[in-house]
Amino acid sequence: MDQNIIVTESCRNLRALGRDSLTGKWGFGAVGTLLYMVLAVLPVFILNGVFGDFEPTTISNIYSILISGPLTLGYAMFAISLFRRRETSPAEVFYGFERFGKAFGLYIIMSIFVLLWSLLLLIPGIIAALRYSLCFYIMADHPNMGIMEALNESKRLMRGNKWKLFCLYLSFLGWAILGIFTLGIGYLWLMPYFEVTMVSFYDIAKGSLRSVRRLDGWQEEYNRNQNGPDASVDPITVYRNGENFNNSNEAIEGDGLIDAPIRKTESEPKVDRNPEARTENSFGNTEEPFNRTDEDSNSTQQ
Repeated sequence: MDQNIIVTESCRNLRALGRDSLTGKWGFGAVGTLLYMVLAVLPVFILNGVFGDFEPTTISNIYSILISGPLTLGYAMFAISLFRRRETSPAEVFYGFERFGKAFGLYIIMSIFVLLWSLLLLIPGIIAALRYSLCFYIMADHPNMGIMEALNESKRLMRGNKWKLFCLYLSFLGWAILGIFTLGIGYLWLMPYFEVTMVSFYDIAKGSLRSVRRLDGWQEEYNRNQNGPDASVDPITVYRNGENFNNSNEAIEGDGLIDAPIRKTESEPKVDRNPEARTENSFGNTEEPFNRTDEDSNSTQQ
């Protein structure tokens, strides 16, 4: 049995990662969500009005089935780009149609699996939905991966993480209820918030997002250099290669994550401040930052 990573971060910290990735891009995410909703909802409304007196019709159901997979994949690609601070545009929501066959097949097979488990009881159906919840993010990251491979990889990553993801879903329930009172307008911001939070969960589960560890003396050095032109302490959440996590200068404090900047040492090259190589840390004192590693690192080592 392949070893996998157990996500131990609190729902609060996972949501903080999502909010941090949307800093300065909330409107950007809302526009992408609007495009997603227009393509998913408006044609269905029109088809129902034309063919069914605004009642669900066979043709509108067929349309929904055909576009659900590609739209879900495109929205996952858009959220991944937002979270990892890549260059993107709201039009990326439509990129899933470039892989229509795989996206459609993934949606159909996943739906069949969930439906079959739901025929037993409600709880097995919920567990199955959680088990395959990461498959579209996996396919977005690995376009050459097969449908069953994506489903099996999601199953592997979710081993031991289903309850955490279920709790993460519940933590958005209050916001979802409030969104109803905004006549759905609030969902333009809630949906990208939820989606990038899901990406943070996914990146931790696959091992490319890891915690910052405290370096001895960081506070004194930070106090001395935070106003300097070339501070030796970087209070930024950074991406680093996997081997840097075993640096002998690092010391873990407690079981959780701690809010500490990274001190650059002679053994550590200066971090490239490329937007694709890091994300700014806007956490307060009670929130914890993370490091991200390249996908080349061993994602299954805890």
